[in-house]
Amino acid sequence: MANEKNLQKFSDAINAFYSSRLIIVDKAISEFLKTLASDNSYMEVLADATKTADYRQEFNKAIVNDENGVSFRLPMNKRHVIALVVGLLLEFDRKDLSIIEFVRKFYPAEASHDSYLAFCEQVIKPFSEAFKSVYVGEEDTYSSTTIADLEEKPFNDKAREECDYWLRLVIDGIISDNGFTPAERKDFITMVKGLMYVTELQNPLLIKLNWLGIKYALGNRKCVYRELKEVETILINYGVID
Repeated sequence: MANEKNLQKFSDAINAFYSSRLIIVDKAISEFLKTLASDNSYMEVLADATKTADYRQEFNKAIVNDENGVSFRLPMNKRHVIALVVGLLLEFDRKDLSIIEFVRKFYPAEASHDSYLAFCEQVIKPFSEAFKSVYVGEEDTYSSTTIADLEEKPFNDKAREECDYWLRLVIDGIISDNGFTPAERKDFITMVKGLMYVTELQNPLLIKLNWLGIKYALGNRKCVYRELKEVETILINYGVID
């Protein structure tokens, strides 16, 4: 799985956080999520991480309120860190959670940029290290167990079948459109097949991330516009996206 070029691409996307500021970090978040969604090797890491950790459970556990006040503490397990932070970035990107309010609440400082730098140091940096470690196959010091007590999955077999129908039509549309270069056609078909794969896993976090990449890449293409709108409606109806 390890690939030096992909590791560098990942690092470049992470570095964009450090060259940004709190009030304009939305772009860095969006670009980072698109980078993750663009490569199957990244998605394999996420699939592995989300087998052992549920975002919402990890988020609730990360918020600690003690004698020192309220804080946000990442888990010790690398895969749990990955699942938690990617889910967090998705919520920031979708505006389900305000990154400005989050950073100011959990990393208070006199200057907002100091709060943001603390967030980068305490969330983005350990996430980056955990992701790279899992990517190159390093063993986790803390053991992981498969989730057995998740809430009922919102994405059932019926939803998967409905998505599969429309996604196959998306592939047909990509193949028949001469406006794509051969490289683009290959990449976009791979992305659509990736979404088909994660719908079988019924993992909302992975479905969201894959959908995000496809939406950015193909959302305005006439050849697949109607089909993607149908997929989006299914994801909304089954509670995967808002």
